[in-house]
Amino acid sequence: MIMKKIYLSAIILIIILLIIQSCSENLLDIPAQGMLVENPDTTLPVSNELAESELLGVYQPTRWCWPWGMSSYIAYNVAADDVTSGGAAQNDRPEYEAVDMFTLDPANAGPENLWSRYYSGVARSNQFIKDYGTKNSDTLQRFVAEAKFLRAFYYFNLVRCFGNIPLPLLPTDGAIAASTINEIYSQIELDLNEAINSGKLLLRSQLDADALIHSRATIGAAETLLGKVYVYHSTVLNESKWDEAFNMLNSVYTSGEYYLNPDFRELWSPYFEMKDGNPENILEAYYTDEFSFTWDENGGEHPQGNLDMQLMGVRDLIWSGTNMQLQAGWGFCKPNQKMIDAFNSENDSIRLDASVVSAEWITANGGTYSEPYNPTGYWNGKYRQRYSPANANMYAQNEVIIRFAEVLLLLAEVEYNRGNEVAALGYINEIRRRVQLEEKNSSGAELWNDIVKEKQLELALEGHRYFDLVRWGMGSEIPNFKPATNGLWPIPLNALLTDSKLQQNPGY
Repeated sequence: MIMKKIYLSAIILIIILLIIQSCSENLLDIPAQGMLVENPDTTLPVSNELAESELLGVYQPTRWCWPWGMSSYIAYNVAADDVTSGGAAQNDRPEYEAVDMFTLDPANAGPENLWSRYYSGVARSNQFIKDYGTKNSDTLQRFVAEAKFLRAFYYFNLVRCFGNIPLPLLPTDGAIAASTINEIYSQIELDLNEAINSGKLLLRSQLDADALIHSRATIGAAETLLGKVYVYHSTVLNESKWDEAFNMLNSVYTSGEYYLNPDFRELWSPYFEMKDGNPENILEAYYTDEFSFTWDENGGEHPQGNLDMQLMGVRDLIWSGTNMQLQAGWGFCKPNQKMIDAFNSENDSIRLDASVVSAEWITANGGTYSEPYNPTGYWNGKYRQRYSPANANMYAQNEVIIRFAEVLLLLAEVEYNRGNEVAALGYINEIRRRVQLEEKNSSGAELWNDIVKEKQLELALEGHRYFDLVRWGMGSEIPNFKPATNGLWPIPLNALLTDSKLQQNPGY
């Protein structure tokens, strides 16, 4: 606990050093930071401790979920066809409602805050790589490999949302013309390959307790992300990268570092994360409830607790007597009937019960609630508030970004596209056996439909489905989807005003 507090103090210091001074400034214009920049004598010994503290600052944007619209978890889920935005009333949070209804426009705070979040991550990565990239130290080169992984992660989120975007690889303060989607994917692949081939990233089994707590990037995380990027490259750009994707994902599959946890329900316990020995999670966004949060959108700190959990909880939840099953929340990011029907069509009660909290369950256990806007009768069950956090609204449960089940589902898609249908079938049946479902024995178009549905059920409410539907050419499944946009979101108005070389995406 002492070590954790030391790290958190260092993180707070780094946030102060790295904070962007105004949302109205050019989001690519991040001042140089760090000991090596402050001190021009680069021959002086480098402090690994300071470098590691700075690196934890580069990780920070992986978990930012506030100001409103900055939560990729909420935005990515409500963008899909089986989740709705919810809330107290219409326009409660227009950032997420616009994503849900596909009424986004360049002035909406949602795209602007996501753009800000991920370009802040890019800027921090660029600065760290510039400061430490040439330092001849195994420890520092491992940190640089982690920073390259993070830069790839941030650009992957940006290109999926916004398409052709600026691609700075060094700290910059000027306008930059947008690079093509192909150029961006190529750079992401380059960063991940360099991180993997550096030989410096650790296996998960080599991480110490503190690195597990903070979910530091590993060889497995980099190989999984690169395999996933190759899958997207293959479908978004119609360029076959299936063999490359297989090599990366199969390396993770055969590594012995990860496996499916026998109990699906246990995956969503706040007490069973990477630090607790969860064998399935490959990358998490780290949260803590040790610090309170002030609601200052203009220059306030990003919360260190998982505010998304509070956002998604059951609104006005009250339990009779002392039967306090869950804490109350604000009623956003709600499963709709389409998701429930998909589970029921497979008699998939284990994953349904773990993924969804139903009105029926609440009332049967002596609870009451309110659901005034766009009622569905269902709430997010994977991130249900099982305990009262030490500081209000700041839950400590980590967000799962990558887990081993996704590796199997990506391998199923890869093998299907490589013509290895028996292998593809094996991967989805491996997942189905865990939740006691009958194995599939399909082929051809029926097998593809089984892969699509299995991914919907296994990864429900994990933020993958919207991008999958878009890249699979299935955007018509999404209510109000506008084909002219190609599934991309609008370049934020503020970015267009501050960078004259940018152009708006089609359809906006």
